[in-house]
Amino acid sequence: MQGIVKLQQGQSRMSSPQPLRKDKHAKLKVTESGDYTRYKENHLVPIVIQDFFTLAAEFPLVFVKIGKTDEFVPVALMGLREGKNLYCQTEEYKAGVIPVSFGNAPFSIARVDEATDQLIVLLNEESPLLSEEKGEPLFDEKGERSAYLEKRIESLIKVAEQTRNTQEMCKRLTEKKLLATQKLELQHRPDATRYNIEGIYVINETALNELSDEAYLDLRKMGLLPIIYAHLTSLQQLRRVSEMQYQADKVAKAAEAPAAS
Repeated sequence: MQGIVKLQQGQSRMSSPQPLRKDKHAKLKVTESGDYTRYKENHLVPIVIQDFFTLAAEFPLVFVKIGKTDEFVPVALMGLREGKNLYCQTEEYKAGVIPVSFGNAPFSIARVDEATDQLIVLLNEESPLLSEEKGEPLFDEKGERSAYLEKRIESLIKVAEQTRNTQEMCKRLTEKKLLATQKLELQHRPDATRYNIEGIYVINETALNELSDEAYLDLRKMGLLPIIYAHLTSLQQLRRVSEMQYQADKVAKAAEAPAAS
């Protein structure tokens, strides 16, 4: 059995967030949760620079193109089938670390427009973490931001800065022509199941080693060398994810067998 997995970062499967407004969201409360099943359909999870150091020992960290553009985004590869995150299918999360983005829910942050640095806090109104009955209130009785919300916003602002730094990193790697498309084939015994993984980009080690001393020094000054090597180290986790996908496919195939007979 052979599977060809083409990876591309497109639109998120999560619902579209809305601007946080006290007149609309005054009664809402947030419950913290370690249940990440809300990401169960996201097999590619965007990451930021800080994630490279915490996630490299657990997930393959690769780069994918954003739609049909020439822009790249780093992602944690958490499954080899589109629409299925192997780590988040149940309330029992199957890893010891989480991407920064997992801790943001139900909030996100964005620029008002590309011409300004002004930020706006967004809220996923359909998040199961929200209710009017229990949790931390977003606003106090006077309609002002609660201490909890202020703390969350501070965290979001840091994430926004990390995101900008990550975008800048991708631009630098692209300028130095270090990102190269990679096609991988992983085979499993005893039935010779193969996963052909296409659409990912990785650091080309040959190109890295052939950089001029000046270009290499530039990477060091920008603090990108530790990130590059964390990325390369993380590729050893491809076998782990491939094995998890193989086992998940076996279970799914076995479940379908009675219906097919």
